[in-house]
Amino acid sequence: MMIRQRGLTMVELLIGLAISSFIIVGTVFVYSQSRTTYTINDTQARLQEYGRYAIGVLEPDLQLAGYYGFSNNPSDLRYYAAGSEYPVSQLEQADTAVVTTPEAIHSCGNNFVIDLLATVQGTNNKYVTNKTECDATGGYVDKTDTLTIRRASTAKLTTADATHIQLYINVLKRSNQYIFNADKAPDDTDNFREIRDLIVRKYYVSPASDGRDNLPSLRRKYLAPGPKIADEEIMSGVEDMQIQFGIDTGDHNAVAGIDQDDDKNGIPDNPNGVVSRWVDPDSALLLAPTAGGVKAQVVAVRLWLRIRAEDPETAYIDNRKYEYAGVTYTPSGTDATYRRILVTRTVYLRNARTL
Repeated sequence: MMIRQRGLTMVELLIGLAISSFIIVGTVFVYSQSRTTYTINDTQARLQEYGRYAIGVLEPDLQLAGYYGFSNNPSDLRYYAAGSEYPVSQLEQADTAVVTTPEAIHSCGNNFVIDLLATVQGTNNKYVTNKTECDATGGYVDKTDTLTIRRASTAKLTTADATHIQLYINVLKRSNQYIFNADKAPDDTDNFREIRDLIVRKYYVSPASDGRDNLPSLRRKYLAPGPKIADEEIMSGVEDMQIQFGIDTGDHNAVAGIDQDDDKNGIPDNPNGVVSRWVDPDSALLLAPTAGGVKAQVVAVRLWLRIRAEDPETAYIDNRKYEYAGVTYTPSGTDATYRRILVTRTVYLRNARTL
């Protein structure tokens, strides 16, 4: 007995193809949307991770600023070279270069490395240097700030090293503490007298990063073995850094002027380590009285970092208005196709001195 077999009619086949096409298009659309959502979430997560990392580098460095081993008073130290001693009061950057070697001491300006009175220092909307050794690697992003930190290393050393600039510190005798650069310490070392490396770091924003000329980055100049001034990248994607200093002007009683200045030298007698006002890093209040300031102490630092994604996004426009630290920025043109975040942190200096 013969059984007749029937296939699909043309209409049935077309209907099946149409249904299959709708299913495929829907699947592709869902996949595309999921992929886009994943990419956006991944980019935002990376930006947040970059922000945490950059702050994680800067914050502990700032907290240690002004740490000099057994003391947070830089006036206890003197520069020792070839039998001569120079008090830190003669080692400020506004002073004449009192020592000529090693050259790294002056690569970023007179006495830049050994100006320990300036435990935290910054520039407002500019990068300042007078020698090519300290030029910003890859350039400098205009209108960004710089931040310099000086302190002792946390590691205790057993021997002197002439390739480093080091501190000889003495817990028993404040007058027997030195900055030096030699293969022999100024005196013996034991449980109460030790050697630590001097740490000097200058953070800034460059328009280029390692391997990518069009990607900005947070970088730093630092005192390296040699001794010399070296440069390294901290985090790519950082396109702006702004800072403000929380200063103690010695004025806390709601009456204009220094609360106590018995010696009439224009410098507060009793700063208490409490922020009396926030200023830009070039504030005249940080200068000596002869230059119109009161030598206010920096007791806190407020940081802002604007960080952008590595690559632009199609069909994305960042039209946010960023306002912070006196900056107003609205992305335009190609810049508006990058995602970005703004992170901020206020860091109180653990070693801010009260005199």
